[in-house]
Amino acid sequence: MRKALSATVALLLPVAALATGMGVEDTPLRPSELKLMQRIAGVDPAFRYGERVKRYYRTHPNTKNRIPLRVEMVPPQQNGLYFGEYRSYVMTIDEPAGTVTYEYDAGTAKRGRGTILVTPGDVVKTEYRCGVSSCGMQVERSGRLLAGHAWN
Repeated sequence: MRKALSATVALLLPVAALATGMGVEDTPLRPSELKLMQRIAGVDPAFRYGERVKRYYRTHPNTKNRIPLRVEMVPPQQNGLYFGEYRSYVMTIDEPAGTVTYEYDAGTAKRGRGTILVTPGDVVKTEYRCGVSSCGMQVERSGRLLAGHAWN
């Protein structure tokens, strides 16, 4: 149900955007966004990201300036999979705030969602994930486990 809703929103948002002064463009990561991704990958070898993003924006009716609304990663896909293992992978970037949110699904054996906060001194990752027989949550700071909990 959740995947169907996400797919529907992904298809309808660009159409609705054009009708209401909103728009979307597919662009490469900006240097500051790439730096953010590299900083996260430097402390988390499992972190995956693509080189392109969709930028959703609204056009101001008077000034015609673009007002950013959402930056969504366009992950590489091959043979129907993202990064060779995920059936779905969604990531949004708020580079000025240093925040990345993501959700992935590799089937019943591996799925989850999380938030990463990048500060001048640390990279803090909070992730909730499930496998075949259990789920868990963990918090890492610059690659070191701070807290974790698993349950069946």
